[in-house]
Amino acid sequence: MPSRYSRELVAGAYDIHIHVAPDVMRRRIDDLTLAGRFAEVGLAGFVLKSHYVPTTERAAVVRAAVPGFGAVGAITLNASVGGMNPVAVEIAARGGAQVVWLPTVDSANQRACTAGDPEGATPPMWARLQAELREAGMAADPVDVVGPGGAVLERTRQVLRVIAGHDLTLATGHLSADEIDAVVDAAPRRRASAAS
Repeated sequence: MPSRYSRELVAGAYDIHIHVAPDVMRRRIDDLTLAGRFAEVGLAGFVLKSHYVPTTERAAVVRAAVPGFGAVGAITLNASVGGMNPVAVEIAARGGAQVVWLPTVDSANQRACTAGDPEGATPPMWARLQAELREAGMAADPVDVVGPGGAVLERTRQVLRVIAGHDLTLATGHLSADEIDAVVDAAPRRRASAAS
């Protein structure tokens, strides 16, 4: 049981990375139940993350079901939403998304890491789903954010402009350190307004 002091430390906080049901794979708890538990201990909200589907609509359901709770919607730019797809980001933003994750399970870096797992290692749930998709002939190429030589692709720049235009939070997903550096350097900066 958390101490009173630990509860005070997290009072009003958000967990910015929650994977819960409903999802395309089995999860231990659903978003409505977790929202109630968070509210009971004084946490203000969470960001709903899925590797496969935007979560803006689910976040709206949670906010309606648990008044005052801050459920935040997001989108992750894997193959299931068209990869580096500025239209998907635009629609998610208009629907209330506040966080955009760059590719995770479909990033070149994650694919390389997964391929290097030791023989006999138990793959995470999403890796098993990725393998099922490949076996069914639905394998997508990795979602690239940079081109040869590490230059940020124009499609990535389009996504970054949409993120900046809607003042969304950019999360770098499962990219490599070099990819992250390139993307962060290319991201448009919102200019701070002059204080009066």
